[in-house]
Amino acid sequence: MTVDITTFIYSPIYIIGHWVGLIVATVVQMFSGVVLPNTIIDTVGLLTMTTILLTLAEIAKKIAWGMVTICWALVIIRIGMLTYTSAQ
Repeated sequence: MTVDITTFIYSPIYIIGHWVGLIVATVVQMFSGVVLPNTIIDTVGLLTMTTILLTLAEIAKKIAWGMVTICWALVIIRIGMLTYTSAQ
């Protein structure tokens, strides 16, 4: 059996999304008593994975901006120190 590249790439993502969907469905059933149908479990799982990925990207973006701000502050301090030492 031959497997094309898209199947090779997307199969693990789909399987993980299905597992996440099962976990979310179990949590929903525990708290509300509503049983999610099997047709929506994959969608919920993939949407949950996308939400987690976007949240991590937003956190990484904030960290990157923090690092850029700190670096600019250090450069400005360095310029100030060079200006002060050359004035003496």
